[in-house]
Amino acid sequence: MLFYHLKKYFIFLTFILSINIAKAQLGKEAWHWQFGDSCALDFSSGVPVAGKSSINTKEGCASISDPNTGALLFYTDGTKAWDRNNNQMPNGFGMIGGYGTSTQAALIVPQPGSSTIYYLISADQGGYQGANTGVHYSIVDMSLNGGLGDVTTKNTLLTPPPTTEKLTAVRHCNGVDYWIIDHPFNSNTFNVYLLTSAGINSTPVVSNAGTIQNNVGGNYGATLGYLKASPNGKKLAGAVYYLDFFEIFDFDNSTGVVSNPIKITIAFTIYGIAFSPDNSKLYITLDIGGSLFQYDLSSNNASSILASQTNIMDSIALYNIEELQLAPDGKIYVSLFDSTRLAVINNPNNLGVSCNFQLNGPILPFGAKSLSGLPNFIEANNLFYSQSYNTSLCSFPSYTINAANGNTNYQWVNGDTTQSISINSFGSYWVSYFTIQGCKEIDTFHVTRAQVPVINILHDTSQCNNLVTPIIENATDTSAISYLWNDGFTSPIHTISNAGNYWINYTLNNFCVSRDSFTYTINNIPAVNLGNDTTFCLGDLQLNAFNPSSSYLWNTGQTSSEITATAPNTYWVKITNQYSCINSDTLVVHPELSAFNFVLPNIVTPNNDDINDFIDFGKYQFASVQLLIYNRWGGKVFESNNPACIWKPTEDDGTYFLVISYNIDCGSVSESKTLKNFITIIR
Repeated sequence: MLFYHLKKYFIFLTFILSINIAKAQLGKEAWHWQFGDSCALDFSSGVPVAGKSSINTKEGCASISDPNTGALLFYTDGTKAWDRNNNQMPNGFGMIGGYGTSTQAALIVPQPGSSTIYYLISADQGGYQGANTGVHYSIVDMSLNGGLGDVTTKNTLLTPPPTTEKLTAVRHCNGVDYWIIDHPFNSNTFNVYLLTSAGINSTPVVSNAGTIQNNVGGNYGATLGYLKASPNGKKLAGAVYYLDFFEIFDFDNSTGVVSNPIKITIAFTIYGIAFSPDNSKLYITLDIGGSLFQYDLSSNNASSILASQTNIMDSIALYNIEELQLAPDGKIYVSLFDSTRLAVINNPNNLGVSCNFQLNGPILPFGAKSLSGLPNFIEANNLFYSQSYNTSLCSFPSYTINAANGNTNYQWVNGDTTQSISINSFGSYWVSYFTIQGCKEIDTFHVTRAQVPVINILHDTSQCNNLVTPIIENATDTSAISYLWNDGFTSPIHTISNAGNYWINYTLNNFCVSRDSFTYTINNIPAVNLGNDTTFCLGDLQLNAFNPSSSYLWNTGQTSSEITATAPNTYWVKITNQYSCINSDTLVVHPELSAFNFVLPNIVTPNNDDINDFIDFGKYQFASVQLLIYNRWGGKVFESNNPACIWKPTEDDGTYFLVISYNIDCGSVSESKTLKNFITIIR
């Protein structure tokens, strides 16, 4: 692990750490598959293209392609070996690999340091009536037979009988060597052999872990079932056929030790098993009944793993689903016994049915059929651990990058082989090294020029007042290490006493400086004065509340700036200006109760001296009126029902008779009367 030291600044930087397993999935060495009855798949285009091969095996098989070009090299069923042209190698026969009835009959492992030598590991069928002969290896030299390869060494014993049909391999954490793993029968033992450039070390690392896989009632079916490694090389999972359980183990790919078994028992016969590419899910197939289950491994706890069991596909009458195999495209393919197609799990990293199981997968060509097995690959291949530290800065202090902790063989991006280097510019810096456990690691430190982050904490503030009221602004930001206001204040919480424009600079923990600002505004309250309270029963009083750029709401529901008051009432208006400041005023029109004391006039002098020339009945505030005036002979000289009528007589002087019926409404009080009286005209 890298350590980063600031030379000039005593400040803690938060690094975003992402740990990746480089090339944890199958690569080009798994681009070609040969399996079943004459089946072939070619993944070189990115999608599987079906073809035909010379193989015909019910179960175990293996293929190998060139890790650089992806070109097919050879394939095997554990007993025979065929070249890339589908021809049997001259000496490619007689290997002990179960003769078509061993779960993992074969596995091909390249010899470290060689581009032509491959170890063909074969596991015999699992001890039926003493027939098991153990696990062997043969050697294929691709430089022979004109570059088509041939077998040189055959059937060197690796693990003596009795053995199960389980066989897998994991790349050593040094990125060069391989661990070859098998499982003896009648034991809970794992034999883990190290393959180096010098060949196979015949003395295995022995781990006793998990449940004893033994003969139950004379039934050797417990030898069946797949053993797989997780793509990151840290886990093993093994299916135990007739004993109806599978186990998950930790695997140390620096020492070859298997440990910490987790046993999951279910009431079904388990055959196929596979990890998801991201190592978080495990899939198993039930050979009898044809179901497919998924388990979530994230808890690393037996009861939680069992509780996560999801049936991805119920049993069907048409097919028995058998083996599961991770492919270079990140999908897991599923063999369907005696079928002309494969099934596929399209998104195996997804939880539950969202893994997108598809029964109708690749179609095989005419004359080819899927049986039980799919090719056995080294799924934990080309491993090394890569840690990436990403840091974005606005300005660049000087750093020392130190790869300590007893690591060896440093190789920096600039060619330096020292333990630490100094950097003073933006860019990417990586170092490869070997840990004290012999594991290869690569650390990368990315220093990028950061875009200054936008901080939007402060917001414009306004008050409706004619006096300034102090406000408290809190500009705290968790990523800031210091603050500076435009008035020199250095605390994030600031009391603002005057209206104006304000800003604050944030110095962040990546040496960026960001600015936030706001405006404090004092807005005047709108002025409004409807006048003094007044009195009338009937009237025409104009009420005006005009203010520029304002809206209005009167108690009458009107929204204009001016209204007319025509009756006694309480009138109010609410004004809202463009700054959302609000003011209001109220005016009361009281009832003119003196109107109820109306007395009929008894004289009028229409001599045009502007004194009592006429009678204005409108001033009496009648709501309604019926007025009749007669001369002394009973002739009608004037009539009106207009409450605002005016009588300016043109008749001769004399006495006249007046009859008036009226109604006065004044607020909540009203009065109706009929009055009669004599009225005299004198000029």
